[in-house]
Amino acid sequence: MKFLRLRLIAILLAMGLFAPLVAHAKVPLLFSTGDELFEVGPLPGGLAVQYPNGFKLGYKCSRFALFWTDVWTWDCKLSAVEVHHRYIADLPDEELNRLEEKYSMSDAKRGFWNHYGMAMIGGVLALLFLVGAAKSKN
Repeated sequence: MKFLRLRLIAILLAMGLFAPLVAHAKVPLLFSTGDELFEVGPLPGGLAVQYPNGFKLGYKCSRFALFWTDVWTWDCKLSAVEVHHRYIADLPDEELNRLEEKYSMSDAKRGFWNHYGMAMIGGVLALLFLVGAAKSKN
């Protein structure tokens, strides 16, 4: 019984994760890839003058997300970002080197679900597995 239940859960997860979705369907994606912007703060002094109003200092990262939470984030680069409209501008190299010493990815403003969501999903799955294992022993 336990094996059958775990097998059914695995099949449903695989179908949900790997089944192709029709582009015009009103079904939310369970996974996504692409760029994501994380605001760090206002552009320092001279840079604020060089970029249009609304740009802030932030990180542009490539990502793989599952259930709208980042599973893996890589290739993060400090940039001038306009988070709401998704505009990105590269910073001059001399400024970039100075700012990278001052700001790290840990300074990026990430939402709770984005930052801790994968740990929560893993915890819930582990809890379900433990409950299932305990029930099968009885």
